[in-house]
Parts: sequence; structure tokens; C-alpha cells
Amino acid sequence: MIKLLTAFVLAVAGLQGQQNPIAIINVTVVPMDSERVIEHQTVVVQNGRIRAIGPTESTRLPEGIERIDGRGKFLMPGLTDMHVHFVRGALPNAIQIQPQTPGSRPPGIPASASEDHERENRAYALMFLLNGVTTVRNMWGDEVIDAFAHEIDSGRVPGPHIYSTGPVTDGNPPIWASTRVVETAAQAEEAVSSDKHKGYVAIKVYGALSKEAYLAIIAAAKRQELPVVGHVPTRVGLNGAIAARQDSIEHLNSFIAALLTEGSVARNISVAERFRRIDMTKLPAIADALKSANVWTCPTVVVNDPPGGDATWREQASFVPPDVFTRYQKMYPERGSADPNETPEAHAVFVAIVAGLRKGGARLLLGTDTMKRGTLPGFSLHKELDDFVAARMTPYEAIRTGTADAAAFLHQEHEFGTVSVGSRADLLLLNANPLKDVKHTGDITGVMAAGRWFPVEKITAELASLRATYHR
Repeated sequence: MIKLLTAFVLAVAGLQGQQNPIAIINVTVVPMDSERVIEHQTVVVQNGRIRAIGPTESTRLPEGIERIDGRGKFLMPGLTDMHVHFVRGALPNAIQIQPQTPGSRPPGIPASASEDHERENRAYALMFLLNGVTTVRNMWGDEVIDAFAHEIDSGRVPGPHIYSTGPVTDGNPPIWASTRVVETAAQAEEAVSSDKHKGYVAIKVYGALSKEAYLAIIAAAKRQELPVVGHVPTRVGLNGAIAARQDSIEHLNSFIAALLTEGSVARNISVAERFRRIDMTKLPAIADALKSANVWTCPTVVVNDPPGGDATWREQASFVPPDVFTRYQKMYPERGSADPNETPEAHAVFVAIVAGLRKGGARLLLGTDTMKRGTLPGFSLHKELDDFVAARMTPYEAIRTGTADAAAFLHQEHEFGTVSVGSRADLLLLNANPLKDVKHTGDITGVMAAGRWFPVEKITAELASLRATYHR
């Protein structure tokens, strides 16, 4: 103990002469390395990193250090949303929207691209911070988003740290216009090489890929040591994706198809009928296969929630530039009050699948698929936490999927996900213990993102100022 205290005092003393150190004093630390809290701690941050953690009573701080009072409060790692869509640059006016295969439908126009991407991305980033989301995995990489991520990391604009996958990689014809089409082994090799060269954290696969193209991507990615994440192609199926050891499976659509009663074929029955033909006795074997293959799942239960209709939802949604909702309504014209994915019965099935995966030991990631018509940056992640608790997770287990486990999946355990010396200073200062009630993750006093401190009042004021520009 004496050696630890001495090391801590020396670490703090080493901050003398450095610029703008911050100390959070006499706080209860929730490190998220295990289910525990550590009371009466002082946490020192310098140059975007946690430099020291130690008992408040034995800590002497240098003159001039900025002090944040942590008495009665709890300090946990910032949250991670592992499935988001920041806004890409506007699509070309002459984009090809006709089907490339005779007799097939034309690709849809994705809503996650806009001429107003700069303002929309700033709004998303502030909304994430307001809700304690300090890290995201962006699921459609683009040079516009890459540039925005650099602005955040350089401190020019406030926002979460962004890890991006490559662009959506699909078959021919693609489901959405502007996606990258891969049909051959040579194209698969080129796509993986491109994403690896650009520094993306994974290649993202999609639903219309042929089985041959999908397996070629898997093989190329294995050779080049790049993870494969995304949807399960229809021609591959959930069992095929598990056998191929796809690193993460996004959403629960493929689980619905895999859980249908014997003799049911998804393409031959309505979406509503699929939920009535679920055989949950199949789920333990699926969970065991996922666990054995080390394939993670990002359920995004909330992406199937309809837009809220109360005053709270309207206030939260008002921070989003209004054209965003217009674009998503055009992207999903079939969505509405009668959407079978948005019924209470469907929601119960999705939560039951998450519960079965958790019980079977399959690894889970916290994500929302925001922005969509029923999801909002940051706000919806707290609803997903609620759904995870409804799926019989403890608050610690649920929060871990969006902190330490997210970092482990990205092989960034030393960067974020825990309150530990050397980690990026992504921190939430809360008014109550999140391990007692997961809702306490939303009772935030302030957010620290890469060492920059943002009281919630400041973030709210910046969002309000941005919102005032929407109707000018």
C-alpha cells in the first residue's frame, strides 16, 4: 500500500509544469474492470489521459490544477455505442439507382448522406456527449466522417472518439445505392486491402452478397487481419456466418429467420407471421455456437422502436436537423403504425433473444443503429441499456457491453472502457451509482471526452444554439 501511495504522489508531482491538468476530487470510482466501486478517490487527468488514481486523503495536488468536486458522485467510463451512422457527403446527383440485374428491384437511396453533413454531424456529436457516449463505432466509413473524426480528436469540435468500418459492401444488385459491390474474389481482395489501407477497423458486409463473394471477403480479411462485421447475407444465413467466424453480427433479423419453426421459410411468409412462428428452443444451440466461435452480437433492439410521441421525445428529437427525419422517412416508406417490427410482441421477441444469448454465454455489444426514424444519438443508448436489463442482465453486465467489452472487441482495452491509469480520459460524473440502477447512467453532471471537460449545461446550451440555426 505504501508503495502504491508513493507511486501515486510521484505521478501527481510529475504533472507540475504541464498544461491544464484536471483533478476530480473525493469521488467514488466505478472502474468497470469488475463489479465494484472504490470510494474517496482522486483522479488526475493530463493531456487526454488518466495519469493517476489514488486515495483523496493522501493526495497532494500541484498548485493551479483545475479541481472538480466529486463528493457524493460516481465516476465511470464513458459509454460506447457500437453501431451508429454519422452523415456522409452528399450522393452524386446522377447516382445509379437502376437495378444492375434484369428483373431485380432498384437500390434504395440511403439517408445517411447529406449536403448538410457538417451541421448534422455536429448535432449528433453533441447529442452523444450529452448522454455520456464518448466512443462510437461508425458503420459506414467515408472521407467526410474521417475528416470530422480528426476534428474531434484534435479538439476543434466536441464529440466522441469515432472508430469507423469501411463502406457497406454488398452484392449485385445492392440493397442501397452508393454501396460497394463485390462479386469476385479479386474484388473482395481489393475491398479488404482498401479498408485496411485507410485505417478502418473492419470491413462491413451486407445482405445481398452472394455466398461465394462473402466467403472470399472472409478469406481475404483473415489473410490481411481485418475483422469482418455487419449483416448476415441472406444466401449465407446465421449458421453460415457463425461457421465463417464473422467477428460481429449486427441486428437480430438473421436470428428471427434462424429461429423459425421447421418448414417455415422466411421469404415465403410475412414479417408479422415470422414472429408467430418463432421456436425459442433453437436458441441455446445458436448461443453456444456463437460462444464457441467467438462471434459477437450487437442486437440494436431499439432500432425497431417507433418514434416517441411524448413531450420528452419531441424535445430530444428537436436537436436533430429536421431534414434528417424527412430523409429517413423516404428511406423506409413502408415503416409506420402498422410495421410488424415495431409492435410490443416483436419487442418482446427481440428482448427474449438477447436474454437467451446472455444465458448461453454469447458475447454482446451495446448499439443502437442511430440515426433512424425511431432512434436518436445518445438518448437511444440508454433505452438499449434498459432493454438489456429487461433481458435479465444485471446493471453491471449491461453497462459492461458498452464499456470494457466494447473496448475488448475493438482490441483497445488500454485505450478506453475502464477507469484506469493510462487510459484515454473518457469519463462520466454521475449523481448516483450506476451499478444499483442502470438508469443512473443518464443522471450526468458532466462528461470528459479525451480529457476535455463538458458540464451538461454547457453541452445543452451548445445544442440549443445549433438548433436555433435549423429554421433560418
